[in-house]
Amino acid sequence: MAEVRKEKGLTQEQLADLVDVHRTYIGFIEQGKRNPVIANIYKISKALKISLKELFSPFK
Repeated sequence: MAEVRKEKGLTQEQLADLVDVHRTYIGFIEQGKRNPVIANIYKISKALKISLKELFSPFK
């Protein structure tokens, strides 16, 4: 997710604002320390303007 976020030119804080969560939550997800609920997964994919399939594509 971090790679896509960076490719889109977004900071963790900007993505968090779009998803309506705290910045540290995005950081924890990217570090594998938190597992987002399905509603937030959907919001993240919409904020990044990618499909859920793309979000769950094998890691690069």
